[in-house]
Amino acid sequence: MEREKSTLAAASAAAISVVLGDCDLLAEIFLRLGLPTDLVRAAAVCRRWLRAASDPAFLRCFRDVHPPRLLGFYLTTFSTDQRFRADFVPMLPQPPELAAVVRRGGFGLDSYVSRSTRVMDSRDCRVVVNLFRDGDFTYGVHSPLHPARGFVTFPQLPAMDGRKIYIFREIISRECGHGRLSYFWFELDYSGKEEKVTARVYKLQDDAWSLQTSATTQISRFYSSTLNVLSTFLVDDKIYMGITVHYILVLDLMSSTFSTIKYPETMAREGLNGEIMLARADCSGVCLVHVDVSEIQLHVWLHSGCDGNAGDWLLVNTISLRDLCANLKISNSTTEDDDDPDVFIHAVGDNGEFVFLQMYGCVLYLDVRSSAMQKVYGVTDRNARVSSTHPLLMAWPPVFPVLKE
Repeated sequence: MEREKSTLAAASAAAISVVLGDCDLLAEIFLRLGLPTDLVRAAAVCRRWLRAASDPAFLRCFRDVHPPRLLGFYLTTFSTDQRFRADFVPMLPQPPELAAVVRRGGFGLDSYVSRSTRVMDSRDCRVVVNLFRDGDFTYGVHSPLHPARGFVTFPQLPAMDGRKIYIFREIISRECGHGRLSYFWFELDYSGKEEKVTARVYKLQDDAWSLQTSATTQISRFYSSTLNVLSTFLVDDKIYMGITVHYILVLDLMSSTFSTIKYPETMAREGLNGEIMLARADCSGVCLVHVDVSEIQLHVWLHSGCDGNAGDWLLVNTISLRDLCANLKISNSTTEDDDDPDVFIHAVGDNGEFVFLQMYGCVLYLDVRSSAMQKVYGVTDRNARVSSTHPLLMAWPPVFPVLKE
């Protein structure tokens, strides 16, 4: 009997070894884990598993199946007393493992003494915050998953020129590998008389802001929504701006030159009626989310070309916002004769995977892949309006352990 048990155990171990020793089968198993934290634990088992879990091709597949989980979002409101307030709103429900992460973290910003608090950027579980205290602005980084780090303050920012009309002055971030971020101070000023914009980009290096690029271009007919002065994002060495009614303006940081990407032909033909917001897409592409206010429909476009032609856009999704709001019962009536609601886009996930909207006095989260929408915040204070929404996602890609030889 003991010999039989031993033989069965040996056969079982051999079968398991065959499966777990096959890199293709191992990748299929890892693909079903669901969370990046599970991948990190699996990678710590042995070198073979580490190589399988950290393989770039596998990670691309894993992200396609399991996009980075949304822990919540920072909601910044602006009140009639000229103050900003930023609060963290967790996304519910969450799987137990992520719920535990939120409970252990330090997401609130109230511990920082400030008359006014505004979130400017959020990436890789690090949040850029603007505090107004002691009569001056302080900029820095808050790490919700590592609250012991405290508030890491940025050095003094470049001074503002009182003779210029600024339409954008913000800190933006970019991944630079191995869980590290680079920070940039991006400012854009406009000369109405000459119809020109000038961009200046400073990079944080050696605890100081150094000018990386400066460029000027001709521009006419600005586009801006009521809430979002400028839809902008940085990827690789380019800054994309949804700033005009005709095209997307692109600033190349390496060559200090501007280029343009025409809007999709349908939008150009019918006019830019409604809200737009830009986001990153795979392979250095561009995602454009457009809300058509006449139809109350949301369109998601992806641009993968490199010559800026309108024909390079691909319409990947169209969703009726009116129908989804009716299903949530957040509007009083839904007949076609109703006054169209004001619709504002507050945030768009990479590849247009999700969108934060404001309609009917509510902030709504739309999962574009499943066309599922939920109410995540209700505006109850008449003296405050929602200024911005910054999603907080789990860091991607995961940081894998380094195994000793």
